[in-house]
Amino acid sequence: MTARSGAHRHGRLPPGALAVTRHLLVHGPSSRRRLGAELRLSEASMSRLARTLKARGFVAENSDATRTLGRPRQILSAVPDALHIVGVKLTADAAYGAACDLFGTVLTTSRSALPRRVNGKVPAEATIRTITTLVNRLRQRVPSLDGVCVSIGGVVAPGRTTVQEGTFLGWHDVELALPLESALGVPVVLSNDVTALAREQLWFGAGRTHSSFGLITVGSGLGLGVVREGKVLEQLIDNGHLLQHAPIDPTGPTCTHGHHGCVAAYLNRDDIERRLARNLGRPITASAAIRDARFAGASWLVDAATALGHLVATLAGALQTERIVLAGEDVAPLTEVPAFWATIEDRIRPGPHETQHCALDLSIAPLTFTDWAHGAAVVGIQHVLGDLTP
Repeated sequence: MTARSGAHRHGRLPPGALAVTRHLLVHGPSSRRRLGAELRLSEASMSRLARTLKARGFVAENSDATRTLGRPRQILSAVPDALHIVGVKLTADAAYGAACDLFGTVLTTSRSALPRRVNGKVPAEATIRTITTLVNRLRQRVPSLDGVCVSIGGVVAPGRTTVQEGTFLGWHDVELALPLESALGVPVVLSNDVTALAREQLWFGAGRTHSSFGLITVGSGLGLGVVREGKVLEQLIDNGHLLQHAPIDPTGPTCTHGHHGCVAAYLNRDDIERRLARNLGRPITASAAIRDARFAGASWLVDAATALGHLVATLAGALQTERIVLAGEDVAPLTEVPAFWATIEDRIRPGPHETQHCALDLSIAPLTFTDWAHGAAVVGIQHVLGDLTP
């Protein structure tokens, strides 16, 4: 199939057109008048933007079939087939891909194993070839390909083309996006995987009702995402370490950094597995232990659930938001432990002379690797539309 670049087919949208498109995607179809009022656009500006978006294929306009009196009201709606994006999530040993339309709907998925490690590192050039093959496989199943986003657990450099630190892959300062753009002929952007989930939630999840919210992922790693006043914080000043290593119990177990009883000591898989192996006299994965009914009520699991409760309350207080999204493979079993909810209730309980009561709105979403790839695809949509700042 011939490559058809989103930059050539559409070009990035100017701010006004982007605002209209984003509003339609997040909140659904709307009349010109209502859009203009909510986005503070004049009638003339709204008409001009509607014409532009219809001409470029992002928006359709139809009469409101439910209106029976007066002049038919014209309703604008986003067109799902206007864009097709592939999101790719890299793990330590595999690449998971999901092709999505403009609405972020997953149309098809695929998976490829990553090359074998050499001297502890996954070969970058071979990984680029693997991703290229995976994306080309997916693009055969959709009408066009307009862009790609690759998400990774680690640090992405500000230009969104280089993996500055990819711990799971053994990478440092690996240029990934530009070689993929050359091979695929479409725009390619990189993202931290948790940041990608935060962006997905901003458009299609928690962001629909809350302009500020926090995201915590618990799985192969402990991740944090921050959205403030409708803006995703791309670069955390500490990569999340200040919260991950916040102290809970000075007499508790140590984390890999040597801290006693910090959040990471209770929630990081490596730390959990090290302690369990020592106690059991045999190796066991944290995921297997968390899901094993024999460990239900075990002190380490109660401690982990308690630590997660403290992290939720601390992040909510720091951001001054009611909305926290919990995601990842280990979230569901941890939140089923009563200590998790008891910890949050204790943290938000007002003092004896306080009248202001706090309530937290929690969303719990266990994730598959396809969900992570979907998050990457949403970043790809935003990149092609022009919603990502440099």
